[in-house]
Amino acid sequence: MTAILRKLPMFLWLVLVWLLLWGSVDFGLGVLGVLVAVGVLALYPVRPVCSNLRPRPVALLRLVAYLVADLVTSAVKVGWQVLRHGRAVRGAVIAVPVLSDVDWLVAAAANLLSLGPGKSVVQLDRAGRVFYVYALNPGDPARVRDDVLHLQRRVLRAFGAKEES
Repeated sequence: MTAILRKLPMFLWLVLVWLLLWGSVDFGLGVLGVLVAVGVLALYPVRPVCSNLRPRPVALLRLVAYLVADLVTSAVKVGWQVLRHGRAVRGAVIAVPVLSDVDWLVAAAANLLSLGPGKSVVQLDRAGRVFYVYALNPGDPARVRDDVLHLQRRVLRAFGAKEES
């Protein structure tokens, strides 16, 4: 019974996606969506994700505020660099230490870093615990490294275990 309840959100999501893909709702499409969802869940069972995700609301709000501010300032900086230098804008790849051993925290930090313009993670050396970050017109590489470390710390404070934050 608990296995069925655990799959219920995914089942409902699949039915909703099915109906959205067809763009209309009627009885036949609903039944077909249920059959497709049951088939997908039977053929491609999803392992439960076990994590110790405990979002901290205040730290999460700070992370969101930081990301919004970073998106705006990064967009302005990239726009200014393109207007000022045109095609001569240069970039660099900078190695930055990874602060966590938890896969999904590393993935979250990499994705949030790559969300804004001007910086993105181009490679992750998991064994060496290093992000290789491409930065557009980085100026001082130490500042880029500090920015990436700062973002990782915010992610750890928002989602990580207490000993990591």
